Amino acid sequence: MKKVLFSLLAVLLCMALIACAAPAPEAPAAPAPEAPEAPAPEAPEAPAGPFRVAISLPPADNAWQAALLASIQEAIAGDTEIEWTVNNAVDNADQNNILATYKGGGYDVIACLPGDGTLMTTIMEEIYDAGIPTFIIDRAIESDKYTSFVAEDNYSCGQMAADFIGEFFAGEENVKLVNLRSYTGIPIDIARYTGFIETIVKYPNIEIIGEADGEFNSQAGFAAMSDLLAANDHIDGVFTHDDEATTGALTAIEQQGRTDIRLITGMGGTVTAMRNIKADNTIHKATASYFPRIGAHTVEVIREFLATGQVDKDNVRPSTLITKDNVDEFVDWAYQ
Repeated sequence: MKKVLFSLLAVLLCMALIACAAPAPEAPAAPAPEAPEAPAPEAPEAPAGPFRVAISLPPADNAWQAALLASIQEAIAGDTEIEWTVNNAVDNADQNNILATYKGGGYDVIACLPGDGTLMTTIMEEIYDAGIPTFIIDRAIESDKYTSFVAEDNYSCGQMAADFIGEFFAGEENVKLVNLRSYTGIPIDIARYTGFIETIVKYPNIEIIGEADGEFNSQAGFAAMSDLLAANDHIDGVFTHDDEATTGALTAIEQQGRTDIRLITGMGGTVTAMRNIKADNTIHKATASYFPRIGAHTVEVIREFLATGQVDKDNVRPSTLITKDNVDEFVDWAYQ
C-alpha cells in the first residue's frame, strides 16, 4: 500500500512539474492600428495669368507725343505675355485721376510720362510706396521714388546747343540771343535750360536778352517768337527746346521779314528739322536728338524687368547733336 501511495505521489509531482514548465499562454495580439488615409492629391495650380502693365501718357497733342504713342502701340502689338493698358490723358488733372485708378487696379507695373513732372510727383510716390514698380518716361518727377527712369539726356541737349551756338558766333562781339523754353519750370524744361545756361557762360561774347515759352508745339513757338521779335529790334540767334516750337518760330521770323537772325537750334528730330538741316538753306542749322522711340525703348525695359526682376534705376540714353554733317544717319528716325 505504501508503494502504491508513493508511486501515485511521484506521478502527481511529475505532472505538477510539467505544468509549471509549460509556457504561459500568449496574450491576444493588439489589433494593428489602421493606416492613415493617404491625403488626396492636390489639384494642380492654375497657370498664372499674363503680367499687367499700365502706361499713362499726356495728351497726344503734338507730333512728338503722337509718334511716341505709335511707337508704344507698335512695340506691344500681339504681345501674349503681358496685358498692356495705355491711356492718353486730356490734361494734368485727368492724368492724376487715371494714375489714382491705376494704383488700385492690380497692375504689376505702372509707367508714366508725366504731362507735368511736378504735378505728378505725389501720385507717383504713392504708387511707389504701395509696392508697385514704377517707371517714369521722358520727363522726371521731383522725387527719387521710382523703379526706373527711361529717357534721353535732356541736360546734354542744352549743353550741345550752347556749344554749337558758341562756336557758330566765335569771334563776333555783342551777340544777342533769345531762348524759347518748354513749359517753363517743369523738370524737363529745367534740365534743358540748365544744361544750356551752364554751358553758354563759356562764351562771354553772347548775351541772352529774352526768353518766352515755346511749349512743345508750333503754335506756342510762333506766339512766343512773335513776342520776342516785338520786344527786341535786333536778335542774332535763337535757342529752342523743341523742333515744333522751332518751326513756329521760323514762321514768325519769316512773316516779319527779320533778316538779323542768323541761327536757330532745336531739339527732338522732326522731319521738317531734318530737311532744313540737310538742305542747309534756312537758319535752322542743328538739333539735339530726342526721338519718340523712347516709347518703344520703355516697353523693352519693362519686359526685361518682368523677365528678370532687375532694372537700372536710371536708363538714360545719350543724345546726339545733329548737323548737316551727320543728318543722314538720323533721317529714318525723324517724326512728323
